[in-house]
Amino acid sequence: MKKLFAIMVLGLLINNPLNAEVYTKNLNEFYNGCLDNAKRKNQYEAGVKICTCTVKIINAKLNNNEFEKIFNSDENLADKWMRKNLLSNCNYNIN
Repeated sequence: MKKLFAIMVLGLLINNPLNAEVYTKNLNEFYNGCLDNAKRKNQYEAGVKICTCTVKIINAKLNNNEFEKIFNSDENLADKWMRKNLLSNCNYNIN
């Protein structure tokens, strides 16, 4: 049930054509990876909230080229971007 709810929320976020900047495939992969990480830490409930918030902010602030440059980089760009944009907005804790 929780997984279905998470998929529905993600679908609503992604299917808005006015805000869809990052490709759905990339957002889904990010979201699923985020949730997998939360499950490994036994923090699934908090993970759903944080991962959903994260995907919303990524989609609002980045286009697909920027997303791929940041999150496919070996230069810790993702860590820097997340610290700058997510920590205060999503209660995101990078460990």
